[in-house]
Amino acid sequence: WMILTLLIKWSTPLNIGYFNYALAITAPIVMFCWLNASTILTAERAGLTNFWLFIKTRFSLLSAGVFVLLGVYYFFGEADILLLTLLVYLNKYMESFADLAYGFLQGHTAFKEVAVSKIFRSLLNVSGAALVLFTTHSIHGFVLALIAGNLIMLLVYDLPTIRRVGRGFDNQTLDLRYRSGKELFLKAMPLGFVALLIALNANIPRLFVGHAIGTEELGYYASIAYLLVLGSLFIHSLIAVLLPNFSSETGERQSLPELRKLTRSMLVMTNVVGILLIIGAIFFGKWGLTIFYNASFVQYHLIFVLMMVASLFFYNSTVIQALLTGFQQFRIQTISIFGSVVVNLVACSLLIPLYGLYGATIAYTLCAVTQIVLLLPALYRSLYPRDVALVVEQSS
Repeated sequence: WMILTLLIKWSTPLNIGYFNYALAITAPIVMFCWLNASTILTAERAGLTNFWLFIKTRFSLLSAGVFVLLGVYYFFGEADILLLTLLVYLNKYMESFADLAYGFLQGHTAFKEVAVSKIFRSLLNVSGAALVLFTTHSIHGFVLALIAGNLIMLLVYDLPTIRRVGRGFDNQTLDLRYRSGKELFLKAMPLGFVALLIALNANIPRLFVGHAIGTEELGYYASIAYLLVLGSLFIHSLIAVLLPNFSSETGERQSLPELRKLTRSMLVMTNVVGILLIIGAIFFGKWGLTIFYNASFVQYHLIFVLMMVASLFFYNSTVIQALLTGFQQFRIQTISIFGSVVVNLVACSLLIPLYGLYGATIAYTLCAVTQIVLLLPALYRSLYPRDVALVVEQSS
Protein backbone atom coordinates (compact mmCIF):
# COMPACT_ATOMS: atom_id res chain seq x y z
CA TRP A 1 0.00 0.00 0.00
CA MET A 2 2.87 2.39 0.78
CA ILE A 3 4.37 1.54 -2.60
CA LEU A 4 1.11 2.46 -4.30
CA THR A 5 1.03 5.71 -2.33
CA LEU A 6 4.47 6.57 -3.72
CA LEU A 7 3.15 6.06 -7.24
CA ILE A 8 0.19 8.34 -6.54
CA LYS A 9 2.37 11.06 -5.00
CA TRP A 10 5.15 11.06 -7.61
CA SER A 11 3.52 9.68 -10.74
CA THR A 12 0.33 10.13 -12.75
CA PRO A 13 -3.06 8.36 -12.59
CA LEU A 14 -2.29 7.01 -16.07
CA ASN A 15 0.92 5.32 -14.87
CA ILE A 16 -0.96 3.96 -11.86
CA GLY A 17 -3.52 2.54 -14.27
CA TYR A 18 -0.80 0.91 -16.38
CA PHE A 19 0.82 -0.58 -13.28
CA ASN A 20 -2.49 -2.01 -12.08
CA TYR A 21 -3.31 -3.31 -15.55
CA ALA A 22 -0.01 -5.21 -15.53
CA LEU A 23 -0.88 -6.57 -12.08
CA ALA A 24 -4.32 -7.63 -13.27
CA ILE A 25 -2.81 -9.64 -16.14
CA THR A 26 -0.04 -11.28 -14.11
CA ALA A 27 -1.88 -11.96 -10.82
CA PRO A 28 -4.06 -14.95 -11.90
CA ILE A 29 -1.06 -16.74 -13.47
CA VAL A 30 1.17 -16.06 -10.48
CA MET A 31 -1.43 -17.14 -7.95
CA PHE A 32 -2.03 -20.43 -9.75
CA CYS A 33 1.72 -21.14 -9.80
CA TRP A 34 1.92 -20.39 -6.08
CA LEU A 35 -0.59 -23.24 -5.39
CA ASN A 36 -1.32 -21.54 -2.04
CA ALA A 37 1.52 -23.74 -0.81
CA SER A 38 2.56 -21.42 2.03
CA THR A 39 -0.72 -22.21 3.81
CA ILE A 40 0.12 -25.92 3.61
CA LEU A 41 3.55 -25.25 5.10
CA THR A 42 1.96 -23.28 7.93
CA ALA A 43 -0.82 -25.74 8.77
CA GLU A 44 1.35 -28.87 8.49
CA ARG A 45 4.53 -27.65 10.29
CA ALA A 46 6.89 -28.68 7.50
CA GLY A 47 10.51 -29.81 7.61
CA LEU A 48 13.41 -28.51 5.55
CA THR A 49 13.05 -31.32 3.02
CA ASN A 50 9.44 -30.31 2.42
CA PHE A 51 10.39 -26.66 2.10
CA TRP A 52 13.02 -27.25 -0.58
CA LEU A 53 10.58 -29.43 -2.53
CA PHE A 54 8.02 -26.62 -2.43
CA ILE A 55 10.67 -24.11 -3.58
CA LYS A 56 11.72 -26.26 -6.57
CA THR A 57 8.12 -26.88 -7.58
CA ARG A 58 7.20 -23.20 -7.44
CA PHE A 59 10.34 -22.22 -9.38
CA SER A 60 9.42 -24.65 -12.18
CA LEU A 61 5.80 -23.51 -12.34
CA LEU A 62 6.64 -19.80 -12.40
CA SER A 63 9.23 -20.36 -15.14
CA ALA A 64 6.63 -22.13 -17.27
CA GLY A 65 4.12 -19.41 -16.42
CA VAL A 66 6.12 -16.83 -18.41
CA PHE A 67 4.94 -18.43 -21.65
CA VAL A 68 1.34 -18.37 -20.47
CA LEU A 69 1.77 -14.70 -19.57
CA LEU A 70 2.99 -13.86 -23.07
CA GLY A 71 -0.05 -15.58 -24.53
CA VAL A 72 -2.45 -13.72 -22.25
CA TYR A 73 -0.72 -10.40 -23.01
CA TYR A 74 -1.09 -11.00 -26.76
CA PHE A 75 -4.87 -11.13 -26.41
CA PHE A 76 -5.59 -8.79 -23.48
CA GLY A 77 -2.53 -6.59 -22.91
CA GLU A 78 -2.50 -2.83 -23.37
CA ALA A 79 -0.11 -1.38 -25.96
CA ASP A 80 3.44 -0.53 -24.86
CA ILE A 81 3.32 -2.17 -21.41
CA LEU A 82 4.92 -5.54 -22.27
CA LEU A 83 8.19 -4.65 -20.49
CA LEU A 84 6.30 -3.35 -17.47
CA THR A 85 4.19 -6.53 -17.37
CA LEU A 86 7.30 -8.75 -17.46
CA LEU A 87 8.95 -6.73 -14.69
CA VAL A 88 5.85 -6.97 -12.51
CA TYR A 89 5.85 -10.74 -13.09
CA LEU A 90 9.52 -10.94 -12.12
CA ASN A 91 8.80 -9.04 -8.92
CA LYS A 92 6.04 -11.51 -8.07
CA TYR A 93 8.58 -14.23 -8.84
CA MET A 94 10.79 -12.86 -6.07
CA GLU A 95 7.88 -12.33 -3.68
CA SER A 96 6.78 -15.94 -4.13
CA PHE A 97 9.86 -17.30 -2.37
CA ALA A 98 9.33 -14.93 0.55
CA ASP A 99 5.74 -16.21 0.70
CA LEU A 100 6.99 -19.80 1.13
CA ALA A 101 9.55 -18.68 3.69
CA TYR A 102 6.86 -16.99 5.78
CA GLY A 103 4.61 -20.05 5.57
CA PHE A 104 7.42 -22.29 6.79
CA LEU A 105 8.45 -19.98 9.65
CA GLN A 106 4.87 -19.41 10.80
CA GLY A 107 4.35 -23.18 10.92
CA HIS A 108 7.20 -23.27 13.45
CA THR A 109 5.70 -20.28 15.33
CA ALA A 110 8.78 -18.21 14.45
CA PHE A 111 6.70 -15.03 14.39
CA LYS A 112 9.54 -12.77 15.51
CA GLU A 113 11.62 -13.83 12.50
CA VAL A 114 8.69 -13.24 10.14
CA ALA A 115 8.09 -9.80 11.64
CA VAL A 116 11.76 -8.83 11.30
CA SER A 117 11.81 -9.98 7.67
CA LYS A 118 8.63 -8.09 6.78
CA ILE A 119 9.77 -4.91 8.50
CA PHE A 120 13.17 -4.79 6.81
CA ARG A 121 11.73 -5.90 3.46
CA SER A 122 9.19 -3.08 3.63
CA LEU A 123 11.82 -0.52 4.60
CA LEU A 124 14.16 -1.66 1.85
CA ASN A 125 11.46 -1.80 -0.83
CA VAL A 126 9.81 1.49 0.07
CA SER A 127 13.07 3.44 0.42
CA GLY A 128 14.57 2.00 -2.77
CA ALA A 129 11.40 2.49 -4.81
CA ALA A 130 10.98 6.03 -3.43
CA LEU A 131 14.53 6.97 -4.33
CA VAL A 132 14.24 5.65 -7.88
CA LEU A 133 10.80 7.14 -8.47
CA PHE A 134 11.73 10.53 -7.02
CA THR A 135 14.94 10.83 -9.04
CA THR A 136 13.90 9.25 -12.35
CA HIS A 137 10.05 9.23 -12.36
CA SER A 138 10.44 5.90 -14.20
CA ILE A 139 7.82 3.28 -13.42
CA HIS A 140 10.14 0.59 -14.85
CA GLY A 141 12.95 1.63 -12.51
CA PHE A 142 10.39 1.68 -9.70
CA VAL A 143 9.57 -2.02 -10.24
CA LEU A 144 13.27 -2.92 -10.66
CA ALA A 145 13.94 -1.42 -7.22
CA LEU A 146 11.25 -3.69 -5.75
CA ILE A 147 12.80 -6.73 -7.43
CA ALA A 148 16.23 -5.87 -6.01
CA GLY A 149 14.86 -5.36 -2.49
CA ASN A 150 13.03 -8.69 -2.47
CA LEU A 151 16.08 -10.55 -3.79
CA ILE A 152 18.41 -9.01 -1.18
CA MET A 153 16.11 -9.94 1.71
CA LEU A 154 15.69 -13.49 0.41
CA LEU A 155 19.43 -14.13 0.20
CA VAL A 156 20.59 -12.17 3.24
CA TYR A 157 17.91 -13.01 5.81
CA ASP A 158 15.07 -15.38 4.79
CA LEU A 159 17.02 -18.43 3.60
CA PRO A 160 19.59 -18.37 6.47
CA THR A 161 16.76 -18.03 8.99
CA ILE A 162 14.88 -20.99 7.51
CA ARG A 163 17.98 -23.19 7.78
CA ARG A 164 18.40 -22.19 11.43
CA VAL A 165 14.74 -22.64 12.45
CA GLY A 166 14.18 -25.88 10.55
CA ARG A 167 17.42 -27.61 11.52
CA GLY A 168 16.74 -31.07 12.96
CA PHE A 169 12.95 -31.06 12.33
CA ASP A 170 11.34 -33.61 10.04
CA ASN A 171 7.66 -34.12 9.21
CA GLN A 172 7.42 -37.71 7.99
CA THR A 173 3.70 -37.44 7.28
CA LEU A 174 4.31 -34.57 4.89
CA ASP A 175 7.27 -36.43 3.35
CA LEU A 176 4.97 -39.32 2.47
CA ARG A 177 2.18 -37.05 1.23
CA TYR A 178 4.40 -35.01 -1.12
CA ARG A 179 7.28 -37.20 -2.29
CA SER A 180 8.00 -35.31 -5.53
CA GLY A 181 7.27 -32.01 -7.24
CA LYS A 182 4.84 -33.75 -9.59
CA GLU A 183 2.94 -35.27 -6.67
CA LEU A 184 2.83 -31.90 -4.89
CA PHE A 185 1.52 -30.21 -8.03
CA LEU A 186 -1.20 -32.80 -8.64
CA LYS A 187 -2.42 -32.78 -5.04
CA ALA A 188 -2.21 -29.01 -4.54
CA MET A 189 -3.46 -28.10 -8.04
CA PRO A 190 -7.02 -27.51 -6.73
CA LEU A 191 -5.51 -24.92 -4.36
CA GLY A 192 -3.78 -23.37 -7.36
CA PHE A 193 -7.08 -23.08 -9.20
CA VAL A 194 -8.65 -21.57 -6.08
CA ALA A 195 -5.86 -18.98 -5.91
CA LEU A 196 -6.25 -18.28 -9.64
CA LEU A 197 -9.99 -17.77 -9.25
CA ILE A 198 -9.46 -15.52 -6.22
CA ALA A 199 -7.03 -13.41 -8.26
CA LEU A 200 -9.55 -13.27 -11.10
CA ASN A 201 -12.24 -12.13 -8.67
CA ALA A 202 -10.04 -9.26 -7.54
CA ASN A 203 -8.99 -8.27 -11.06
CA ILE A 204 -12.10 -8.85 -13.19
CA PRO A 205 -13.57 -5.47 -12.10
CA ARG A 206 -10.24 -3.78 -12.88
CA LEU A 207 -10.08 -5.27 -16.37
CA PHE A 208 -13.67 -4.23 -17.07
CA VAL A 209 -13.05 -0.72 -15.70
CA GLY A 210 -9.88 -0.36 -17.81
CA HIS A 211 -11.69 -1.36 -20.99
CA ALA A 212 -15.10 0.25 -20.39
CA ILE A 213 -14.17 3.50 -18.59
CA GLY A 214 -10.46 4.14 -19.08
CA THR A 215 -6.99 3.55 -17.66
CA GLU A 216 -7.02 6.75 -15.57
CA GLU A 217 -10.28 5.79 -13.84
CA LEU A 218 -8.76 2.37 -13.26
CA GLY A 219 -5.94 4.12 -11.40
CA TYR A 220 -8.41 5.74 -9.01
CA TYR A 221 -10.43 2.56 -8.52
CA ALA A 222 -7.39 0.35 -7.92
CA SER A 223 -5.87 2.87 -5.49
CA ILE A 224 -9.01 2.86 -3.34
CA ALA A 225 -9.25 -0.94 -3.58
CA TYR A 226 -5.74 -1.21 -2.18
CA LEU A 227 -6.97 0.34 1.06
CA LEU A 228 -8.42 -3.10 1.79
CA VAL A 229 -4.84 -3.90 2.73
CA LEU A 230 -5.44 -2.05 6.01
CA GLY A 231 -7.66 -4.86 7.19
CA SER A 232 -6.15 -7.73 5.23
CA LEU A 233 -2.80 -7.22 6.99
CA PHE A 234 -4.51 -7.97 10.28
CA ILE A 235 -6.54 -10.85 8.82
CA HIS A 236 -3.49 -12.56 7.34
CA SER A 237 -1.57 -12.01 10.58
CA LEU A 238 -4.50 -13.56 12.44
CA ILE A 239 -4.42 -16.56 10.13
CA ALA A 240 -0.65 -16.85 10.50
CA VAL A 241 -0.88 -16.86 14.30
CA LEU A 242 -3.90 -19.15 14.75
CA LEU A 243 -3.72 -21.55 11.80
CA PRO A 244 -0.65 -23.42 13.17
CA ASN A 245 -2.94 -24.48 16.05
CA PHE A 246 -4.54 -26.91 13.61
CA SER A 247 -1.53 -29.11 14.35
CA SER A 248 0.06 -30.12 17.63
CA GLU A 249 3.80 -30.08 18.25
CA THR A 250 4.05 -33.53 16.68
CA GLY A 251 2.29 -32.41 13.48
CA GLU A 252 -1.01 -34.18 14.27
CA ARG A 253 -4.33 -32.36 13.87
CA GLN A 254 -6.07 -31.00 16.97
CA SER A 255 -9.42 -32.36 18.17
CA LEU A 256 -12.68 -31.09 16.65
CA PRO A 257 -13.80 -29.18 19.80
CA GLU A 258 -10.52 -27.28 19.76
CA LEU A 259 -10.88 -26.53 16.06
CA ARG A 260 -14.44 -25.27 16.55
CA LYS A 261 -13.21 -22.91 19.26
CA LEU A 262 -10.42 -21.75 16.96
CA THR A 263 -12.91 -21.12 14.13
CA ARG A 264 -15.20 -19.04 16.34
CA SER A 265 -12.31 -16.91 17.56
CA MET A 266 -11.03 -16.22 14.04
CA LEU A 267 -14.46 -15.28 12.66
CA VAL A 268 -15.35 -13.00 15.60
CA MET A 269 -12.09 -11.07 15.34
CA THR A 270 -12.46 -10.85 11.55
CA ASN A 271 -15.92 -9.29 11.76
CA VAL A 272 -14.86 -6.84 14.47
CA VAL A 273 -12.06 -5.57 12.21
CA GLY A 274 -14.38 -5.33 9.19
CA ILE A 275 -17.07 -3.36 11.06
CA LEU A 276 -14.52 -0.94 12.53
CA LEU A 277 -13.14 -0.26 9.04
CA ILE A 278 -16.64 0.49 7.70
CA ILE A 279 -17.28 2.95 10.55
CA GLY A 280 -13.90 4.57 9.96
CA ALA A 281 -14.58 4.91 6.23
CA ILE A 282 -17.95 6.60 6.86
CA PHE A 283 -16.73 9.20 9.37
CA PHE A 284 -13.08 9.69 8.43
CA GLY A 285 -12.97 8.52 4.82
CA LYS A 286 -12.66 11.92 3.13
CA TRP A 287 -9.89 12.98 5.48
CA GLY A 288 -8.08 9.68 5.00
CA LEU A 289 -8.26 9.79 1.20
CA THR A 290 -6.83 13.31 1.22
CA ILE A 291 -3.99 12.46 3.60
CA PHE A 292 -3.03 9.11 2.09
CA TYR A 293 -3.50 10.12 -1.55
CA ASN A 294 -4.64 13.64 -2.55
CA ALA A 295 -7.73 15.84 -2.70
CA SER A 296 -8.84 14.48 -6.08
CA PHE A 297 -9.80 11.21 -4.38
CA VAL A 298 -12.44 12.83 -2.14
CA GLN A 299 -15.01 12.59 -4.96
CA TYR A 300 -14.77 8.80 -4.59
CA HIS A 301 -15.66 8.72 -0.88
CA LEU A 302 -18.81 6.64 -1.42
CA ILE A 303 -16.79 4.17 -3.49
CA PHE A 304 -14.42 3.91 -0.54
CA VAL A 305 -17.27 3.16 1.89
CA LEU A 306 -18.75 0.53 -0.43
CA MET A 307 -15.30 -1.02 -0.81
CA MET A 308 -15.01 -1.38 2.97
CA VAL A 309 -18.41 -3.10 3.04
CA ALA A 310 -17.14 -5.54 0.41
CA SER A 311 -13.99 -6.05 2.48
CA LEU A 312 -16.04 -7.28 5.46
CA PHE A 313 -17.30 -10.18 3.34
CA PHE A 314 -13.95 -10.84 1.69
CA TYR A 315 -12.13 -10.99 5.02
CA ASN A 316 -14.61 -13.62 6.20
CA SER A 317 -14.14 -15.53 2.97
CA THR A 318 -10.35 -15.44 3.38
CA VAL A 319 -10.56 -16.89 6.90
CA ILE A 320 -12.99 -19.63 5.81
CA GLN A 321 -10.67 -20.60 2.95
CA ALA A 322 -7.70 -20.79 5.33
CA LEU A 323 -9.71 -23.00 7.69
CA LEU A 324 -10.74 -25.30 4.83
CA THR A 325 -7.11 -25.54 3.78
CA GLY A 326 -6.28 -26.65 7.32
CA PHE A 327 -8.87 -29.42 6.87
CA GLN A 328 -7.22 -30.36 3.53
CA GLN A 329 -10.49 -29.42 1.76
CA PHE A 330 -9.00 -28.29 -1.55
CA ARG A 331 -11.41 -29.36 -4.30
CA ILE A 332 -14.50 -27.94 -2.64
CA GLN A 333 -12.81 -24.54 -2.60
CA THR A 334 -12.31 -24.73 -6.36
CA ILE A 335 -15.97 -25.52 -6.96
CA SER A 336 -17.19 -22.83 -4.57
CA ILE A 337 -14.95 -20.02 -5.78
CA PHE A 338 -15.78 -20.81 -9.41
CA GLY A 339 -19.39 -19.88 -8.70
CA SER A 340 -18.31 -16.49 -7.34
CA VAL A 341 -16.22 -15.85 -10.48
CA VAL A 342 -19.30 -16.45 -12.63
CA VAL A 343 -21.30 -14.00 -10.50
CA ASN A 344 -18.46 -11.47 -10.75
CA LEU A 345 -18.27 -11.72 -14.54
CA VAL A 346 -22.02 -11.35 -15.00
CA ALA A 347 -22.30 -8.49 -12.49
CA CYS A 348 -19.37 -6.57 -14.00
CA SER A 349 -20.63 -6.96 -17.56
CA LEU A 350 -24.06 -5.65 -16.55
CA LEU A 351 -23.27 -3.04 -13.88
CA ILE A 352 -20.03 -1.35 -14.96
CA PRO A 353 -21.34 -0.05 -18.34
CA LEU A 354 -24.40 1.37 -16.52
CA TYR A 355 -22.99 2.63 -13.21
CA GLY A 356 -19.24 2.93 -13.74
CA LEU A 357 -17.10 2.58 -10.62
CA TYR A 358 -20.19 2.14 -8.45
CA GLY A 359 -21.14 -0.85 -10.55
CA ALA A 360 -17.64 -2.30 -10.18
CA THR A 361 -17.77 -1.98 -6.39
CA ILE A 362 -21.26 -3.52 -6.16
CA ALA A 363 -20.11 -6.42 -8.36
CA TYR A 364 -17.12 -6.93 -6.06
CA THR A 365 -19.45 -7.07 -3.05
CA LEU A 366 -21.80 -9.58 -4.72
CA CYS A 367 -18.78 -11.73 -5.52
CA ALA A 368 -17.70 -11.77 -1.86
CA VAL A 369 -21.19 -12.65 -0.61
CA THR A 370 -21.38 -15.51 -3.12
CA GLN A 371 -18.07 -16.91 -1.86
CA ILE A 372 -19.29 -17.03 1.73
CA VAL A 373 -22.63 -18.62 0.82
CA LEU A 374 -20.88 -21.37 -1.15
CA LEU A 375 -18.01 -22.01 1.29
CA LEU A 376 -19.87 -22.08 4.62
CA PRO A 377 -21.53 -25.50 4.11
CA ALA A 378 -18.11 -27.08 3.46
CA LEU A 379 -16.68 -25.54 6.65
CA TYR A 380 -19.68 -26.72 8.67
CA ARG A 381 -19.32 -30.28 7.36
CA SER A 382 -15.63 -30.23 8.30
CA LEU A 383 -16.31 -29.01 11.84
CA TYR A 384 -19.36 -31.25 12.38
CA PRO A 385 -18.78 -34.40 10.30
CA ARG A 386 -21.67 -36.85 10.04
CA ASP A 387 -19.70 -39.87 11.20
CA VAL A 388 -18.85 -38.10 14.48
CA ALA A 389 -22.50 -37.19 14.99
CA LEU A 390 -23.56 -40.81 14.40
CA VAL A 391 -21.01 -42.09 16.91
CA VAL A 392 -22.24 -39.65 19.55
CA GLU A 393 -25.88 -40.59 18.87
CA GLN A 394 -25.20 -44.32 19.07
CA SER A 395 -23.18 -44.01 22.29
CA SER A 396 -25.96 -42.04 23.94
